[in-house]
Amino acid sequence: MTDTIYSVMEFHGTGDPYFGGTAADWSLYKTEEDAFAFISAAEAQRQKLVKAYFPTVSEAEKTGAAASTRQGRISALPIKPRLDVPSAQISWIVGNKHVGEPDSELADDLADRAKRAGASDADLIAQVVAFALACHRANQALVAHFRL
Repeated sequence: MTDTIYSVMEFHGTGDPYFGGTAADWSLYKTEEDAFAFISAAEAQRQKLVKAYFPTVSEAEKTGAAASTRQGRISALPIKPRLDVPSAQISWIVGNKHVGEPDSELADDLADRAKRAGASDADLIAQVVAFALACHRANQALVAHFRL
């Protein structure tokens, strides 16, 4: 089905800051207010924020472009889900759901299942949800392709 989710980077400035350059490449994080913002890794760690993960390149780039305040180059980067993301189980669960189910319901269900299974790491839960949505998008594409 699918084995990739995406994160977003904003590339801004040129040259290494150590040598007088202005480069500052930041990842997209989900803030405490459920918004998205490009933040340096050090600041994100200080605030205990989780990276934003997306099921498709287009969703990642669209969200990144909307969140950009520095107007840098936005790139969606493919990410292999962590090894502790139960991809086979998620694929099976999502495959048994209706392709018309809203994303928010699917995301809430999978996040709740992950928490009940003992997941407490916010990054793991974010990757579980993104992977579930990627499987959901793949199912929706199959239905559209075969006109079911």
